[in-house]
Parts: sequence; structure tokens; C-alpha cells
Amino acid sequence: MRFTLRSKTKTLKGKIELPGSKSISNRVLIIRALAKTYFDIEGLSEADDTAIMQSALERNDMITDVGPAGTAMRFLTAYYASQPGEKVLTGSDRMKQRPIGTLVNALRALGASITYLDKEGYPPIQIEGRRLQSGCVSVEGSISSQFITALMLIGPTLPQGIEIDIKGDPLSRPYISMTKSLMESCGAQVTFEGQSIFVKPGRYRSKTFRIEKDWSASAFWMSLAVLSRKTNFTLLGLTESSIQGDQSAIDLFQLFGIECTFNSEGLNVSKTTLKQKANEWNFRDHPDLVQPAAIAAAGLGIDFTFHGLDNLRLKESDRIEDLQIELAKMGIETIVDGHSLTVKAGKAASECDIFDAHGDHRLVMSLAALSMNYPELVIRDPMVVAKSYPNFWKEFEKFVDVRPGR
Repeated sequence: MRFTLRSKTKTLKGKIELPGSKSISNRVLIIRALAKTYFDIEGLSEADDTAIMQSALERNDMITDVGPAGTAMRFLTAYYASQPGEKVLTGSDRMKQRPIGTLVNALRALGASITYLDKEGYPPIQIEGRRLQSGCVSVEGSISSQFITALMLIGPTLPQGIEIDIKGDPLSRPYISMTKSLMESCGAQVTFEGQSIFVKPGRYRSKTFRIEKDWSASAFWMSLAVLSRKTNFTLLGLTESSIQGDQSAIDLFQLFGIECTFNSEGLNVSKTTLKQKANEWNFRDHPDLVQPAAIAAAGLGIDFTFHGLDNLRLKESDRIEDLQIELAKMGIETIVDGHSLTVKAGKAASECDIFDAHGDHRLVMSLAALSMNYPELVIRDPMVVAKSYPNFWKEFEKFVDVRPGR
């Protein structure tokens, strides 16, 4: 399937509905399952990833296929390992290429029984759930913060809690802080200082919980605003007091010529004169902002270097290589140097080939912003957006004509 995009206007005005935060939703679902007492979760994300998580926790199937849902794979591995019963966790072909050995090793150190069913260190896995021991585990921080979060979430259920020693500077540190905040709001006691995390034993408290709107999703609209002629729209429901690290999208996209101000409805986004104060940014704590920012830089035709891309090759796609492939279709040169990517200044081609999703929801939504640059834009496999933002195209049609095709 493909969509053909034709902009209705280069002046963007209106109100945009954002999804509930997938990251918060999936963490709170695990907390509710561990609390053993049901509580209401308001504004739960409608993302496929969250639906997969919710279904896995509500059903008692021996085999759980999480598809491409990385968060579900990591969090459920720890959850199932700590609960009685036998489970098999598997996923999509891409999921079977994404390493999980670091998490499995840590859980085994706590007494977990986990067996690889195919390739060592990768899903699918078989889990014989049991009561785990307490202890201190070491986790490499440069692969995925979700391994650390998975261990933190089960921490209160262990007899003496858990101590996690993080080797090296952890990726996506704000996501670890988010987990700490959510756990504490539900009664857990968590200390996170430097490279060490300690979770005391205890019980999660049941409470009605309201999910924040997703700051990561806001970046796609900011990228669209960057490439528009004039912008004055509101991203509904965003608040200044968010626990999400990707609120830093405000500071990032100001470099590309937009201004963000909070109002009673959410975040107002408007255009300013482009006065590029910097041509580089470290994305180590904010990997989900790389693709929309790269598209913004390419669409503007400016130099920009993206640092801290340590694990971007291990996401839903190889996000570095696939971004290079798609930008090359615009005639934009890119250079990779270690964990950095530079988008070189240059005028984009007046016409481009069909863009591809590479199975990556964030890449598709980032590429959609180029509808401000081209009279017609064609994207293959557009419905992968359902992984995190099912209503993206419905909202996008407020500004751009979206026509399905084969």
C-alpha cells in the first residue's frame, strides 16, 4: 500500500490531537499488573504496541507474539520471569534480530529460568516464571534503557528489592527517570544516583492514573512546521510539567526556526525567522527525535550533525542507514562518523523517488513533513504509523491531501 500526499496549504493553522504516551502507558500497564489490584488508566495510548502489551497481560496464553513491539518484549520478559507459569515470547523477524541478552543475563542472576529457542542472545525465548531473588545486577547502559526499566519495574516485588549497577553512561537517561517517577507515584521507593539504582521491596499502590500526551509525537508536527511557509497551530494536551524527556523537542526545533509557547489548551507552535544558533545536537537522551529533525534539516538544506546515535541501528529499522537511503532520494548527502550522522547542506531535488517506510513508524511520520517541499509525495507502507500514532493520517489531512493507492 502507498499514500500520495499533496499539500492543501503551506500555512498551517488549527488544533492537533496527539496520542497518549506509549512509553508511559506501557510502564503503567506493567505496574498495574504487578499491583495485583485493578485500577483505571485514563487516556491510555491506542498504539499497536500498547494494545499488544495490554492483551498479553490480560490473556493467559502460553505463547505471546509481540510482533515489532520492542517495549513489550523487554518489559514482558522481566514480568513473566517474576510470575509463576511457563511462557514463550516471540516477535517479528526484525524483533528476532534485536538483542535481549543483557536483560536475560541480569534476570538469570536473580534466579530466572530463561532459554533461547533459536539464536543465543535473541528472541524467541522460553520463560519458566518463578519467585526471583533479590540482589545486585550489572547492566550495560549503552544498548537500551528499556532493559534497566524492565528490571526496575519488578524491583518492588523482590524480597529485598533490587540494586542495578549501570556500566557506562546509560542511553536515554530521561526514560529511566520517567520510570522512577511513575513507580514512585504508585508507592514504590526508588533511588537513582549516578550509575546506581536501588528499588526497595514493597507493594505498588492502586490509583486512577491519567496518561500524558506524547511528546515524541509532537516532533513530527514541529518538523512539518519548520518546512511550512507560516504556522500557528496548537498541539493539544501538552503541558510544561511533563515527565517525558522528549519535551526537549522545543529547544531542538527552535534551532530550525519555530517558536513554542504553552497556552490553556496545549503547546502553540509558530514560525520565526531561521537564526541557526547551532548546527549540532546530542541525541543520546532523545533518540526518537533524530528522524524528524534530520528531515527538517534536509528540507531546509542546511548542515546539521546528529551526535549520540549509539543504538539507532538496533531500533525498528537500522535508523541510520535507512535515513541515509531516504535522504539520498532527495539528493541530500549524509556522512556517518562513528555514532554521529551529518546531513550536508544542499538544495533538495525538485522531484524524488517513492519514499519507503522500512517498517519504521517514526520514519514514515518524519518523511510526511516533506509534503511541504514537494507538490506530490508518495510513501510506501504508510500504515506502520499504527505502532505509535494510529490517528496520524487523520490529523495530517487537516493540512495535506492524503490519497491511498497500490
